[in-house]
Amino acid sequence: MKWCHSIGEIPSGPHYAILEQRSISIPGDERSRTHPGHGYPASTEQVWDYIVFPDRTTWEIEVKKRHGSVFGNKDFVAISATPATISTTINVEIK
Repeated sequence: MKWCHSIGEIPSGPHYAILEQRSISIPGDERSRTHPGHGYPASTEQVWDYIVFPDRTTWEIEVKKRHGSVFGNKDFVAISATPATISTTINVEIK
C-alpha cells in the first residue's frame, strides 16, 4: 500500500484505495491562552488520507483487517476508483 500525499501520486488508471479520516489537534498560541480573545485559539482540523493498493486482493485483506480490528473501526471508506480523463480543446477562428 502507498499513501498519496499529493494529486500527482494518485494513479491515473483504475485502482483500489481506502479513504481514512483522522483529526489533527492544533494548540493555541501563548497569547490566546494568557489573553482570551487575542492570538490564535486551539482548533481541530479534519483530514483525509488516500491509501492506494497494488491489487484487489491486498485491498480486500486491508479492508477486512480494518473492519474487524480489535482497536475498533477507524473511520474509513473502501473505494474502487477510475479517475476521469479531462481534455481541453482550443479553437482558432479567423473572420
